[in-house]
Amino acid sequence: MNKAHNSYESEYATPTVELGLWLRALKSFFDLDNLPLSETERGAILKRDFTCEVNITRAVLLRSLNLIGKLSQRESLPHDYDENEAVAPDAALRLEDGAHFQNEVSESLPALYEALRDACLICDGLLAAPSIRFGGWAGLRSIMSRELERSEAARSFSTAACVRAPDALPDPLRTLAGNLTPDELGEDVLNIFSTFMLSLEHLRFIELSLKSDGHLKQLLPVFALVHDETRELLDLLENRALHVEGARKNILDALDGTAYAIRMELRKVFEHELVGLCALAHPPQIYARTENAHGLLRDCFQQSVVAIAQNVEPGFDGSQLFSSYNTRLEQSLALRLDLWRLLELVRQAGSERGPYPKALLLERLAAFSEKSLRFLMYKDWDSFERFIEDVESALTDAQLETVLHRFEAFLETLFGQINIRAVLSDHPFEPNHVGV
Repeated sequence: MNKAHNSYESEYATPTVELGLWLRALKSFFDLDNLPLSETERGAILKRDFTCEVNITRAVLLRSLNLIGKLSQRESLPHDYDENEAVAPDAALRLEDGAHFQNEVSESLPALYEALRDACLICDGLLAAPSIRFGGWAGLRSIMSRELERSEAARSFSTAACVRAPDALPDPLRTLAGNLTPDELGEDVLNIFSTFMLSLEHLRFIELSLKSDGHLKQLLPVFALVHDETRELLDLLENRALHVEGARKNILDALDGTAYAIRMELRKVFEHELVGLCALAHPPQIYARTENAHGLLRDCFQQSVVAIAQNVEPGFDGSQLFSSYNTRLEQSLALRLDLWRLLELVRQAGSERGPYPKALLLERLAAFSEKSLRFLMYKDWDSFERFIEDVESALTDAQLETVLHRFEAFLETLFGQINIRAVLSDHPFEPNHVGV
């Protein structure tokens, strides 16, 4: 595979780019629209406790100070705030982006360091209080936004982490977009591809953090950045690309389907998977939620890129872009199999009595929720989870039987909907070859 086509599948970039990523992520994190909050939390936002978000902000600031320490000369920067966490600058400036970038940021880098250090002190002051209400969070946001906006170094680092130029795209995608007519559509599709690939780069950073078992709550600002970029992408799709005159219908249909799929996956991630992540204390739960959120977004973005490409050039092979590419066929096959096994288990539990069938069913339901549930349409998530709650709360055999009867009908309908997916038309289901 051409390495130039897969830069986001190598180890993550450089300290220069990582610092820019954190600075951009913080800006998105301070936008309430990008936070994974429940409807209840949004309805009482003025009374909500933002202690978790301030802790995360402080952690990101400390990481940013460490990165500046790696990139800057010791004598040029203050180094009185470390608390054994923020590393005082201790190395000669070694930016990989060339002399121009180095000269551009050298003079303004000390001021950025001071601004981030002062923001850490503000976080410390806020965290000394029993709780942090919206006013404290909004005040921190105003200070950070002002300081990052006025910092030339911050702008330079942020730009370094936001390369959307066509030259950064894999050759096949640039060629596909360049061949589209009218030219206006080609330009829009080029920007769509660029935004997807940039967001996939950010998700690659999350993936590496998962592999290193790092501080996963600290990744919420990166998710917020991906959310921010995806909102911009939806605006481009729905308000520009879908209204280009003279475009082929199949291309417009693919773009329309992409917009719908993105909205559904964003809801899964930011209204379900990541909601309440801050409050979780058990690492396995935090890891599972983070991994699921990452997987949902990565698969959606990869599949969207490939779906658009295949409508431009039928037969386009997604694996030439993404080594981790999971096709909709593979997902549908796995989902159909898991649903069938679950349906058989529900039928078995309904025909037997005693605690064992129920316990086994709950175990399988928990496993399904952690893995295959994310391949269902979002509209089916709530119904599925309510059935799990009903099974758990059934106190008598009669109550359990009633619940299982309704659950069986629901799963049969769901299985039928999955089984008629177009991607499964050449893969008939053979129940005799499936074990429970």
